[in-house]
Amino acid sequence: MKNFMKYWFFTIQKTAKRDTMSTEEVLPILHSHTAYFKELGKAGACLMAGPFADQKNNELGAGCYVLTAETEEEARKLADADPFCVHGIYEYKIWEWQKVVPE
Repeated sequence: MKNFMKYWFFTIQKTAKRDTMSTEEVLPILHSHTAYFKELGKAGACLMAGPFADQKNNELGAGCYVLTAETEEEARKLADADPFCVHGIYEYKIWEWQKVVPE
């Protein structure tokens, strides 16, 4: 029997490694990160993703995304494949999220 899809809310935070890198070094990784989430969106695995408007004084981190997956392990695999995480310049926090609207 197949499990039902669940929703997973992620926030991403800069790591100490990110602070040692220049914008020029990070830019190609950022482009890969954006392309990765656009592909997940086309596949239906990412419902939304993006940075927070306030990048200087934000308790949540730099951005967030909502993924769909049957299990937390599957959701973490998708997040771990994010180029930001692959390169170790961001890390994430994850919560199971209950979507109410739209039904």
